Amino acid sequence: MKLEKVLVVHKKSTYQIQAQEHKEARFLKLMESGSDVVSRVRLAHEEHVETLELVESELRRLGIGFQSLWRSQVPGIVEDIDLMISVGGDGTFLDASHALRNVPILGVNSSCSSSFGHFCLANKDNFQDCLEGIIDERLHPIDILRLELSIDGVVIQELALNEVLIAHSSPAATSRYFINVDGRQEEQRSSGIWVSTPAGSTGSMRSAGGQVNPIDCRSFEYLVREPYTRPGENFVLLNGMLDQAKQMKVKSMMRTGEVYIDGPHIIYPLSLGEELTIKASPYSLRAFIDRNVNDIFTRVETKAESTSCLGENR
Repeated sequence: MKLEKVLVVHKKSTYQIQAQEHKEARFLKLMESGSDVVSRVRLAHEEHVETLELVESELRRLGIGFQSLWRSQVPGIVEDIDLMISVGGDGTFLDASHALRNVPILGVNSSCSSSFGHFCLANKDNFQDCLEGIIDERLHPIDILRLELSIDGVVIQELALNEVLIAHSSPAATSRYFINVDGRQEEQRSSGIWVSTPAGSTGSMRSAGGQVNPIDCRSFEYLVREPYTRPGENFVLLNGMLDQAKQMKVKSMMRTGEVYIDGPHIIYPLSLGEELTIKASPYSLRAFIDRNVNDIFTRVETKAESTSCLGENR
């Protein structure tokens, strides 16, 4: 793969934001006292800076033209580059992915001591090998399903790579809505609905009781959180997988409903009577990532279940 123009998208570390830029008094006091609340923050910052410097140095060494931006500086959809490199953790990777339609992305975990980096194939130790593998075409991107959302027919720009949460604006309030899955409709009350891609199936969906799917799976899952049923009442549309050719809809019965895309930062209001449509996007994310990256969760859980059974039989 010929690389002539690369965009490096990187985060600001917690230490950089709170200690160096804002000089927050409470944060600095906790740092000075050695509080365990912030004990790993400085190390994570130092690792991040070192990794970012290495990435930029390696691009210069190979004569590859690049621009380096904070993730908040990325100007909408980016098309005129050969590769995007995210330097940070999964949050940085997710933010960077929202700017892409056809351009491939490589994630670099910049602080292995503090970040899991599920989407990050590269880190400080193997970045050179990964970059050369892309250039030599020993590494190839895989297509990862993303979700397209629209409210009353108006398409939302951001494509969901991880998950979507539909809920009341207050976490303590009841979410009220009509859910329509593949033509079947039901009125429900709950604490919200998770809708997850295969890429996001190892996160909130898994924690809520959903299933972990291979990252290159072409279906997506929905799961209703904490359904509020009255005595004798049963909801049917609580959990299921939808093939990429199908869609689901949620019509709000809330005055202040909200739609959260890939975490807490991208939020759209879903007001009374408005209808959200969720379906597979025609723009899959092209990512350099391990095709078997989700397997670790199924292996760990299978082992845990086996150990639990042995314990019960003793």
